[in-house]
Amino acid sequence: MRKVLTKIAAISAVAVLAAGALAGCGESNTVIMGTNAAFPPFEYTTSQGLVGEFDGIDVAIASKIAENMGKELQIEDMEFDGLIASVSTGKVDMVVAGMTATDERKQSVDFSEPYYVASQIMVVAPDNTDITKAEDLKNDKNVGVVLGYTGDTIVTEDLQLDESKITRANRGIDIVQDVKNGKLDAVVIDSATGKALAEKNGLKVVEDAEAFETEEYAIAVKKGNTELLDKINETLAQMKANGEIEQLALEYDEKLAENAQ
Repeated sequence: MRKVLTKIAAISAVAVLAAGALAGCGESNTVIMGTNAAFPPFEYTTSQGLVGEFDGIDVAIASKIAENMGKELQIEDMEFDGLIASVSTGKVDMVVAGMTATDERKQSVDFSEPYYVASQIMVVAPDNTDITKAEDLKNDKNVGVVLGYTGDTIVTEDLQLDESKITRANRGIDIVQDVKNGKLDAVVIDSATGKALAEKNGLKVVEDAEAFETEEYAIAVKKGNTELLDKINETLAQMKANGEIEQLALEYDEKLAENAQ
């Protein structure tokens, strides 16, 4: 059972520098995190976050990495499908965005050791009774996904749904709203985020362990940036060993549940 986490007061306060500052400078006192801050509980925006307006599990992890490097954390918020290019070109130093370390992505970037294991779920209306497994989505259902996420790959390649039945959005928050508003029958999305959004919007979660395999989140850096990768892995090993990442998951699950009430 997870232990209750005290607030992350131990993480140093870190500043979000002005947008437009140059990334990738070796002597810089900042480390720049690229993310898509619409993926609670991993990254999202709020009036008072851990780093400026940004909060979430990944923000806490990135803050710890920056702290251990003796640097300040800067966060660049962008569309998810632009993150790999941003780290490859040096616009950001690392991508911390609930990103799965797929073989395809490994061709473009280097990944850290995994820090979180997740799976996919379906979010449906609370009174929905005809979607009980992934195969049911093939029955003329309108399905939403987040562009570039694992759910997108599943409905496109694994389930091979007709493109006319797939709606893609840049943010999980937006696509789940389409289920709430009756525009979609279901959304396929990462489990932690899907459960948080379902609870907040009064929707139902449907799981299918046979259809949805687990996946590992990892941090991406530019190919060959072994110095940064080693620092990241050192911090992740420390946080996993002392149970901090597991505790963060519990804290942010509870925080989002409180905000949903």
